[in-house]
Amino acid sequence: MHDGQERDASRRPAVTLRGTGSGSSVPGGGRATGAALPEGPDDSLATREMPAPPVPDEREAARRATDSLAPRGFGARYEILERLGTGGMGEVRLCRDRVIGREVAMKTIRSTRLDATHQWRFVREARVQGQLEHPAVVPVYDLGVDPDGYPYFTMKRVLGVGLDTVVARLAGGDHETIRRFARRKLLRRFVQIALAVDFIHSRGVVHRDLKPANLMLGDFGEVYVLDWGLVKLVEADAELEARMIVDASGAVRTSRGTVLGTPGYMSPEALRGEVERVDARSDVYSLGVVLFEVLALEPLHPRGAMAQKLVSMLQTDGARPGERAPRLRVAAELDAICARATRLEADHRFPSARALAESIEAYLDGSG
Repeated sequence: MHDGQERDASRRPAVTLRGTGSGSSVPGGGRATGAALPEGPDDSLATREMPAPPVPDEREAARRATDSLAPRGFGARYEILERLGTGGMGEVRLCRDRVIGREVAMKTIRSTRLDATHQWRFVREARVQGQLEHPAVVPVYDLGVDPDGYPYFTMKRVLGVGLDTVVARLAGGDHETIRRFARRKLLRRFVQIALAVDFIHSRGVVHRDLKPANLMLGDFGEVYVLDWGLVKLVEADAELEARMIVDASGAVRTSRGTVLGTPGYMSPEALRGEVERVDARSDVYSLGVVLFEVLALEPLHPRGAMAQKLVSMLQTDGARPGERAPRLRVAAELDAICARATRLEADHRFPSARALAESIEAYLDGSG
């Protein structure tokens, strides 16, 4: 209801008029409360809105409602319902938040990952994700430590299907998936993902683990970028400093030579452990690998033996899905976009995730 819209007269608050007896009727459909109001300067009747006193049942309801907000322990607030999945660092469970009265997803660190490095990465994941306010980033609700001493955070429970599952079903010829995620529809979702990644780059964050398994498609056009455990926070410059993410986890810098990411999707510079060279264009490379998989319906770098995969990552300079899967008739424009995104040298790629997104949008707008 708009502020200026007239309310139903039967729901207006009661008012009191000087000179009226207790229980007298007043304009507006309310009943007088019996409390006197001061007269106006011209001795006219003054009016003032006053809330009606709560009836006993309302007092009890109010007491119960406020009591439910009192500080309570982990077990009293969260009811564990089921396990939703397990990742490299943590486990995600479906829980009921008894205070709010809703289902939430709770991520906890795995007991085998309880060393100091994984703990600060876990806490930083929650804080970075919580500060990235964007429709494609799942909002964080709570961050704490459970009774067993394990850190946890809760977030919105999102429903959808992983892009890895979509690609696998398309490759298998699943008719329902083909109907729901025809190429043009999937490319438009990919554009949304690329723009979301461009947003996180604008906040000084590099994801470092973009892959189909970390990208979710909702039933109503939503896209979600998941798993922020390996993010890199870039150095601030004058333009970025005002909006960059604050890292309050006590994290240390990733040392040179450390390899973070998923083989087959991480950039060549990340694979070589060149941490200082990992920037937004590294995520552009990962997006290009994802785009290749969406168009060719198979991974860019071969499955199986790790050595073979790593050699492919260091030698494949610009991948064209149309050459890998000619039966799928990938347009030359899409081949060129994918090839540019997956160049070995970062300087030869799209300069930003937005530039990649705009190239695909231009193709979609011009292809009819």
